[in-house]
Amino acid sequence: MSSTCFIDNIPIFSALPADQRGQISEIIQTKKMTKGEVLFHEYDPAEAIFFINEGKVRISKSTPDGKEITLSIRQPGDMFAEVALFSKGGNTYPATAACIEGGFVSFIKNDELESFLLQHPQLAISMFRFVSERLRISQTTLRDVALYGKFGALAATLVRLSEEYGVVNNDGITIKLKLTHEDLGSFFGATRESVTRLMNQLKQQNIVTKKDGYLVIHNMDLLQNYIN
Repeated sequence: MSSTCFIDNIPIFSALPADQRGQISEIIQTKKMTKGEVLFHEYDPAEAIFFINEGKVRISKSTPDGKEITLSIRQPGDMFAEVALFSKGGNTYPATAACIEGGFVSFIKNDELESFLLQHPQLAISMFRFVSERLRISQTTLRDVALYGKFGALAATLVRLSEEYGVVNNDGITIKLKLTHEDLGSFFGATRESVTRLMNQLKQQNIVTKKDGYLVIHNMDLLQNYIN
């Protein structure tokens, strides 16, 4: 995929005039990523903003007790590591980014993107709004882990995933990510066995089921009742 074609698929860049998209394409670099590859670790020097062309990337953070919490799963067209933008020299990434599906990732060095944004402040405002929303989601994830019991944290995770990746259909809301029980547990620090027990309860009440590998929420009101 060419840089110009890729930029057209990024909402934050696609509205730019053709000449500005051309300028952005000149500072974008692209690399192949393989499943399991770590693009950067938490506390590595924050040097670039990343965009997914193809594949999926898990953004995770370690808790003080050693658990790994999944903050988000980024898909084609998504941007990540944006919190490093306009940060002080020597700042580090606040989370780890690992490829869970091979593909291609593009990146722009912080100093080059910052120079572009200073020349085009309207884009900078859109970027900051995006960063603010991502920060809200990350804080919500950590809140779920800290404040809710396992059942409440699972319910909150499912609600959040439905907001980010949900598609409404006749069955309810399908979360368009194929997630194992271990994957779900990584969002709030629970074991696979724990998640399996909790999901069985939701399935028995016909609140959440799985179809074709995707989770389907049939009754959002009942699911939200478990968040307290």
